[in-house]
Amino acid sequence: MKQVRDDDLDGGRGAPRLRRGPTEMAALKREMLERARRIYREEGVEALSMRRLAQELGISTMAIYSYFESKKALLDGLWIEVFEGLTDELLDSSKGQRGPRRVLEAHVRCFLDFWERHPEQFRMIYMSSTQTASLDEIGQSQLPVYNRLLGLVRERLAACAPSGAEPDEQRIRLLCDLMSVRQMGYLMMVVGLPRYPVLDRELLRERTVQGVLRDVTEEYEASRGTPAGGDPASSAPGAAVGG
Repeated sequence: MKQVRDDDLDGGRGAPRLRRGPTEMAALKREMLERARRIYREEGVEALSMRRLAQELGISTMAIYSYFESKKALLDGLWIEVFEGLTDELLDSSKGQRGPRRVLEAHVRCFLDFWERHPEQFRMIYMSSTQTASLDEIGQSQLPVYNRLLGLVRERLAACAPSGAEPDEQRIRLLCDLMSVRQMGYLMMVVGLPRYPVLDRELLRERTVQGVLRDVTEEYEASRGTPAGGDPASSAPGAAVGG
């Protein structure tokens, strides 16, 4: 890739500062993220620094700080870029699908496929020590893309409710948790632990997809007169909850 140069180099006192237009600034930011992602993938998060990135691009360290105020902000930029791509693919996955269950099934398959195609990004986001913040600590820059993705998941789970029923907040949150447990359990096994000798990956993947759909069906069936997470025996003896 062609190296980006800057007249405002460290030590280049008296040199005119390069003024970039919006197009050039966007291109430089993309290249910063690409280089940062490569360093992270090949050498780990410890090797990624603002000075190292500046050296890679042939620009000043201060030029990097004009785009990202800290290393965490740079990592947030990588996080946002990945989740925007994921959300776009999840939206596309619903095209041509008939009915909410088909849409949800396509959503789950797309989610698993995305991370299996991008294992380095999965490990960066879910397995890096730099990405352990709670929801309350998510940066303001991350919130819009996070809320967009979460809103899409909630919308598709709610659409699977029986006709005329409107699931309450507690039930939607429970379904989100159940869905995450199944998806992340599979991905942690096949992506997070690639050396683990999985007997039949395709079968495990299919069971994961069908497990999500079964959880949704059983939870909505159990919801008739029963609060989410409540004891179905108190209102419907013999009813079962779970996946």
